[in-house]
Amino acid sequence: MPLTDNKNYPSSLCRININKIDPSSFQSRKYFDENSLRELGASIAADGLIEPIILRPQKKGKFELIAGERRLRAVRKYTDMDDIQAKIIEADDLKARRISVAENQLRQDLSAIESIEATIKIIDVEMGRDPEYLTVGKTPLERVHKLLSKLDSIRVSKGNCYLVSDEAYNHFHKYVEMVESIFKNLPKPLKWQSFLVHDLVLLTDIPSKVQKASVKHSLNKAQTKAFAKLELVSEKAFHDVTLKNSIPFKDRNNELLAKPALNEFSAREIQVFAENLEKANQKKEQKKDESQQEMNTEIKIALMTRLGIPLVRIAQNITNQDLSSFRT
Repeated sequence: MPLTDNKNYPSSLCRININKIDPSSFQSRKYFDENSLRELGASIAADGLIEPIILRPQKKGKFELIAGERRLRAVRKYTDMDDIQAKIIEADDLKARRISVAENQLRQDLSAIESIEATIKIIDVEMGRDPEYLTVGKTPLERVHKLLSKLDSIRVSKGNCYLVSDEAYNHFHKYVEMVESIFKNLPKPLKWQSFLVHDLVLLTDIPSKVQKASVKHSLNKAQTKAFAKLELVSEKAFHDVTLKNSIPFKDRNNELLAKPALNEFSAREIQVFAENLEKANQKKEQKKDESQQEMNTEIKIALMTRLGIPLVRIAQNITNQDLSSFRT
């Protein structure tokens, strides 16, 4: 059952003029594909809106969008409709943010990066009721990451029977119950330790350009981590794959096949592509080194020949250098 059908969010249905709707303050989605919006607009124009958007009332007869931005954009840009069916609810900022995230996650509408960022904002808003928490960092990501990292460090120390200071002990017991309660009641409940280890790393350890590409191509967590490996191996290959939204590959007959979209490749396939590219780059570097070494040898032979050094001594000199290099 969608979160917005819950009795905790009483609502009414009506048609609202699209010019009276302000954008959402809680939109988690960063990228909107125009072709997809065009198709959605054509579908709405032909068959109507299957599910209403969600709004909350504002001053002067205006409304703020909470959920359904793709539907609203499609109606505005690709239909002749002046109004849209909407569900009007009364919700404070926290409830509005939770509904926005839940609507997207229940439809699996968000990329992994967007979903993690949306979860961080919910945690930050709820934890922000504690003034001390707000001093932990300057941004929601920094605050959530530092808090969970500290809790995990204290948890591990306690588990290993290490000495924990009274301050750390009190800090742990002050926040751990709050954190566990928040994570239990997220639109998609999860463990905070898992979120710290498997989710936050996508924002703290992966370059922003990989994050942006992940959002644009709707990659999941595993795909994003594999894609970060590709960027590390070759910036050029990463740029080409991002631009073309696919990975080049051939069949057994060495013929190019039709290329699926990037998010249709498994994380393992992206990982293998990066590993093969890394091996190819290493072979190129090895050949380059060998070629440079051969060139250096030829130059040395030419110089020693011009100096009139006997060929026997030249051969001995080169052989000794090669053996020395081999031993090294």
